[in-house]
Amino acid sequence: MLPFEVVKNVPGYIKLSDGTELIIRVVIGVIDELEKTPTGLSLGIGFRDVLAAYAPSELKEKVKEKPQPRDREHLTRLDIWEEVEIVEKRNALEEILYTGSDGKKYSVLVEIEPVAVSRTLEFKDERGQPIYHVRWGTRVLQKVIKTL
Repeated sequence: MLPFEVVKNVPGYIKLSDGTELIIRVVIGVIDELEKTPTGLSLGIGFRDVLAAYAPSELKEKVKEKPQPRDREHLTRLDIWEEVEIVEKRNALEEILYTGSDGKKYSVLVEIEPVAVSRTLEFKDERGQPIYHVRWGTRVLQKVIKTL
């Protein structure tokens, strides 16, 4: 059982100039009470993002014979990456309700906004897609919504 209630989860997406669509999900997994403050609990928010690429068949064909990277080797070879333009996007977000030990109910929202994307055609992922690297900004909001 989760120690909080998920009230909203909106998958995000990025449409790229090369025809690829990236799906982004953000999932809150951990809420830790850090300290009590005059404005309520200060919460530590642990979350993960999930990214999946859906590339056109011509790009999948280009990486068909390429290896999958070992560990993070592909991230250190900056010469194999090229920036791809974002042509459309929607931010991913998750919002939860958490009841604190102080008896107050908190709304916690994590939102991810993609701001830049690069790809390499020198490696493929486990699904045979080119590998994309996304830079995003993260917004975390927490507020007291109701005293119990």
